[in-house]
Amino acid sequence: MTDAPFKLPERPPVRRIRQIDANAARAAERTQPMRGFDPQYTDIVDYIIEITEEIWSDRAIGRIYDTYDGACTVYSSYGIGRSVEEVVAGTLATLNAYPEYDTQHLNVAWSGDEDVGFYTSHLGFARATNLGRSGWGPATGKRTARYFVADCISKDNRIHTEWLVRDSGAAVRQLGFDIHILARELASQGQGRITTAPATLASQMPPRTRLDEPTGTAMGWARAFIHDLWNLKRFDWLDRYYGPEAVIHAAGGQEACGARAISSLLIGLQASIPNGAARVQHVCHSEENDGVILAIRWVFEGASAPGGVMGDCPADRPLSMMVSSHLRFQGGKIVEEWLIFDELGMLVQVYAS
Repeated sequence: MTDAPFKLPERPPVRRIRQIDANAARAAERTQPMRGFDPQYTDIVDYIIEITEEIWSDRAIGRIYDTYDGACTVYSSYGIGRSVEEVVAGTLATLNAYPEYDTQHLNVAWSGDEDVGFYTSHLGFARATNLGRSGWGPATGKRTARYFVADCISKDNRIHTEWLVRDSGAAVRQLGFDIHILARELASQGQGRITTAPATLASQMPPRTRLDEPTGTAMGWARAFIHDLWNLKRFDWLDRYYGPEAVIHAAGGQEACGARAISSLLIGLQASIPNGAARVQHVCHSEENDGVILAIRWVFEGASAPGGVMGDCPADRPLSMMVSSHLRFQGGKIVEEWLIFDELGMLVQVYAS
């Protein structure tokens, strides 16, 4: 494909999931070297999709023991998990609260190989009805729909590291809870403690000038894209990256189409962390039926400020915003973006500090 604004490496063909008939047959044979993985998985995308379906749709929760390392590390906005038992407990709690949990797979970007391990970024959209008690309170009987992104590192059929970002802000409001009251309650339970100080000192801040590095690779392009819009705040440069009819699906149920609406969305997000510093941590991509999709895992760190997406929150509290951006390209420009972060998790951090 030639629609990305950077060079793509040659890779084996893998399963595609976008614009595919739901009844289409999977590949019959393995298409990618995957030493150590169970033989039924044909490639790394197939592995991620199928184990998700086994665990969440078929309720084969015990498969977690087969597909996660016993000492796996899971990062979220609420803290760090360090065992497979925590993954199992979290899955049981979620399925108890939402017995009918339906997942739509939107993208699986990937990199790596069987020698170094595979990195995947799984973008999905989950729908469910809250019929049981959750960590947020009693059952409400209300329906939720939210995006999530799970970035995983897998080797020999087991996930040993995961970064999990869910759009909890959307779900909290759909269930009828007050997000600030709930965030304070979770903070009082010890959640949301930041283990590393955000880079807010002047000596740690990124340069407030354009990056002087090549943009012909996915990482170079991603670093320039994030830096220009989140560190330099040059919203007048949106047309360098986005097509004229580009749309952003953002956390909290927000959507924006076109440069003016996108700039307003980004300003609202950054107003909550006005001195924020953005850092790209990882990039990978997929080649789908409707274009190349680049997945960027990054953080936006700084001090909180009232206003913007977080509303009337305490000021000058340390905040580390885990973000996942999946960008779909056509003609060298972004035509669709999924900008996923955990608004509830951000507020928990603010109230915990």
